[in-house]
Amino acid sequence: MVVTTYEWPAALDRVLQSLADQTDPDFDVVVADDGSGLSTEAVVHDWQQHFGKRLQRAWQPDAGYRRARILDLAALAAAGEYILFLDGDGLVRTRCVEAVRRAALPGWFLASKRLNLGPGISGRVLDDGLPLWRWSALRWLVSAPSELVSAPRQSARPGLLLPLRDRRRPWRPRQPDFSPPYDGYGFFLGVARGDLERVNGFDARFEGWGGEDVDVAVRLRRSGLRCGWPGASATVLHLWHETKKGRERSNTPLLDETRASERIEAVVGLRELAAEYADQVTANRVASSSSSSDPV
Repeated sequence: MVVTTYEWPAALDRVLQSLADQTDPDFDVVVADDGSGLSTEAVVHDWQQHFGKRLQRAWQPDAGYRRARILDLAALAAAGEYILFLDGDGLVRTRCVEAVRRAALPGWFLASKRLNLGPGISGRVLDDGLPLWRWSALRWLVSAPSELVSAPRQSARPGLLLPLRDRRRPWRPRQPDFSPPYDGYGFFLGVARGDLERVNGFDARFEGWGGEDVDVAVRLRRSGLRCGWPGASATVLHLWHETKKGRERSNTPLLDETRASERIEAVVGLRELAAEYADQVTANRVASSSSSSDPV
C-alpha cells in the first residue's frame, strides 16, 4: 500500500485511520511524501505505534510537484508483491483490501470510482473524526445528497453512487474493461509488482501537476494488461479541498509522446531510481569506512 501526501497531515491521519480499520489487516503501508515537513512526519510516527514495522515513510526534498518520482521511490521501498497506490486525501472503505485481494488476478490491473465529499462533511471527518469509511450501504442510502459535491454516475441518492450493478470485474473477462471517470487513475491504482516493474514504474520525467497516472495506465494496457474494478467496497471517499481552476497541464507533451509511441517502459523509472540510490548507498559506505576527516 502506497499513500501519497504533501503538507496535509490532517487528511493523511484520516486516511491512515481508514487503513487501520480494514477487515483484512495483512498489508504494509509506505507513505510517499513529496517533501512535507515535521507535522507530516509526526503523523507517520504516531501511526507507527499502531502499524509497527508495517508502516514506513519514503521522503524526498520539496523541489516542486514530483509525484511520479516519489511513487517510484515508495514502490521500491514497499515489501509486497502487489501494490495499491492511493492519494493522501482519499478515504478507503473498511472492506477495500478484501475487495482488492479478490480482484488482483493475473493479467489485470485495478482502478476504482470516487465519491467527492462536500466541504461540510469533509470538515466533520477532519475535525470531528466522523468515520465515513465505516458506513454501510444502508447508511449511504439514507445520507443527505447535499453533503456530496459530485461523483461518477450522478444520482439524486448518494447510496447509488456506490453501485453494485457494475459488472466490469476481473473475474468476468467477457465484460468490457473498466475506465475510471476523467482518467482518474491517480487516486486508486492496483498493480502486481512484476507488472509494474515490466513497465518500469511511473515516469519520473513528469514534474508538475497531472498526467503521470494516465501515462502508467496507457503503458500497463500496452503491455497486455486489462483494467478491472474491484467493486463498490473499493470506492474512494475524496475529501474536499480547494483546487486551482485552470491549472496548467505542463506534462501534456510527455503524455502525448507516450500515446504516440509503442514503448511500454518509463524513460526514467524504477530501474533508474534504484541505480541512483544504489550509488548513494555505496558512497555512504565509503564515507563511513574512510579514515579521512573530509566529507565524502
